[in-house]
Amino acid sequence: MTYDELMVLAHAAASQGCVLKTVTDTEFSVGVYLECPFFIPASTGRGRSDGRKAVERFLDRYSETHSLRPADYSGVTRNASYLIGLILAADELA
Repeated sequence: MTYDELMVLAHAAASQGCVLKTVTDTEFSVGVYLECPFFIPASTGRGRSDGRKAVERFLDRYSETHSLRPADYSGVTRNASYLIGLILAADELA
């Protein structure tokens, strides 16, 4: 998956107001600011983002491993569970 493909998903989720779930069933929503996704956990309502570089590093590792385990991205981004949730929702957002 490329950054542009991920951004298509992020834009779709944001425009549709989707509530997505992580692999551990934590609900969150997605927003986009300056062409970078940010995630809003339902529990806090506060947006969080590590920035574009972290998302790109996540996608590099995801392309290599296709792992759906957030722990496999621990040194890459703190938002792996949300990025995985967004990827898993791809079929619903298309």
